[in-house]
Amino acid sequence: MISTISSLGQRQQALLKVLLHHRKGLTIDELAGLLDISRNAINQHLSSLGGSGFIQSTLLHSTGGRPSKIYMLSPSGLELFPRHYALLASTLLGWLRNNLSEKELESCLEELGQQIALEFTGRVGKHPSLTNKVHEVVSIMQELGYDASAAHNSDSYAEIVANNCVYHRIAEECHNVCTLDLSLLTSLLNADIEHKTCIVRGGKNCCFGVSTKASPCSSNRN
Repeated sequence: MISTISSLGQRQQALLKVLLHHRKGLTIDELAGLLDISRNAINQHLSSLGGSGFIQSTLLHSTGGRPSKIYMLSPSGLELFPRHYALLASTLLGWLRNNLSEKELESCLEELGQQIALEFTGRVGKHPSLTNKVHEVVSIMQELGYDASAAHNSDSYAEIVANNCVYHRIAEECHNVCTLDLSLLTSLLNADIEHKTCIVRGGKNCCFGVSTKASPCSSNRN
């Protein structure tokens, strides 16, 4: 999976960098002129990059002339260039730790997890069984950057295992960040979540035990 511009060939890198400097888009002829390569070569690169979702195109209508097709970076294409989300996240978390109590910080991270879950609840909610819900949540976690998988999956108990922590650097500074993951999983699965192992606490992975919540009726009978 391509995640940085350096993973691409030199010509494709050059094409993307030209589009980065021309954010309103360029035609094939303009790209060919700026890169000093043929239209056919430009077309091949555009086809490949478009298939990967890194560029998008639109028609530009000019007065009295035929519309021109212009190409520009897509949001995914912009993500290929260097970025410093970790620095921003670390700075924000540091500010929160200095300005909030421990309880307020936990509550803030819990709410963030719930907000992230709102984007995916429709996908998870369409599955009736815990087994299928867990598989959907694993897919969502993979999209968010986790190397995640399901284990011991049944309709009453399952485990979700992540071999990486997407907040690793930040979580090393502040273990409270795990609250966000727990809140996300609790909100998506409407289940009891147990954080069984944690990478930043010395575990070989992050393992989350998922148990169906007991209904009030069944609790009253016991």
